[in-house]
Amino acid sequence: MNDAAKRVNDNQLSTREYEAEVKLLDGRAVLLRPIKPEDEPMWQEMFQCFSEESIRYRFFQVVQASPQMRKRYCNIDYNKEIAIVAELSEEGKKRILGVFRLILEPDLKTGEIAFIIADEWQNLGLGSAMMRHMIGIVKDRQLESIYGVLLKSNMKGVRFMKHTGFTIQQLDEETVKATLDLRREEKR
Repeated sequence: MNDAAKRVNDNQLSTREYEAEVKLLDGRAVLLRPIKPEDEPMWQEMFQCFSEESIRYRFFQVVQASPQMRKRYCNIDYNKEIAIVAELSEEGKKRILGVFRLILEPDLKTGEIAFIIADEWQNLGLGSAMMRHMIGIVKDRQLESIYGVLLKSNMKGVRFMKHTGFTIQQLDEETVKATLDLRREEKR
């Protein structure tokens, strides 16, 4: 087991673990970091900025952010999942712009990825930066593959996954599965 996996298994994930600063295409700096329980108010604020289409593409239906949902999405067990937020600090105020989440399969070799970027922050390179960051984390955790299930109608999301190196497979009339074999990525 590598050091990062051991720290997580020992429940010692530090608040600085897996942090990185990235620049958006407009030049603003954003901090990528693990989500924390105290992020609930910022998570709620971010959720209110989503269009119905973004919510449907992420959750496969239009949902409301209940207190239980906020708690579930901000209080996670890093032994079972990884959640990275993009945090912007401007004029003394912090905001979450997006979240990438990976739920680990029981074998700890595979995980399902899901992501959402607040509508006004799309097309600024944030999704690509967050995906690269998450791929680095899952490689550090020694996963063999990651996958995401998307609505087939989410053409922007499907193109994004293809562009990032995922292979796309149709599951049924409404959904596709995007898979990234990390063992293949290591050989490149």
